[in-house]
Amino acid sequence: MRGVETLIGAETLIGAEPLIRAATLTDGTFYPPVQYSPVWLVIGVVLVALVIGWLVFVLLLTRRRPEPYEYVGTIPQLTETVREAYLVRIDDVGRRYDAGAVSFSDAHHELSALVRSFASEAQGVRAQFMTLDDLRRTPHRALAETVERLYPGAFSGATTGRIDDATARASELVRAWN
Repeated sequence: MRGVETLIGAETLIGAEPLIRAATLTDGTFYPPVQYSPVWLVIGVVLVALVIGWLVFVLLLTRRRPEPYEYVGTIPQLTETVREAYLVRIDDVGRRYDAGAVSFSDAHHELSALVRSFASEAQGVRAQFMTLDDLRRTPHRALAETVERLYPGAFSGATTGRIDDATARASELVRAWN
């Protein structure tokens, strides 16, 4: 047993004698402490990876979203036939309202959708997906003003009224767009 004490320098340690006796069998052979299984290392690494993955997921989920619109740029396909097609569709909304086929509110919603769709087709503005505040932040002020003037008819709850002013505004926007 004296060799084991010398091997680990236990003579300088106070209270080391019981530890040495516990690690030494009766035949005098010294056995080192049992090591942890490598499975614990793998479990630890997996847990750390899960925590890091969860943090990345939360950060990606809560990050600021980009603006809801992108400018594609001027689309050269805006021709008079496209402009005329939208003017015909706007006049069709007015005719259907006069015939009683569409309600006052629905007519304003359709006109708003038409001018937004026209802006998208004419210049690449993703106006169909924009709120009125988003439209106000674009350089297309006439589009924002037209949509804003269509909102009272669309959301007021009125069931009757004149729609000529709304169709005239929508038609004027389509004619003046360049």
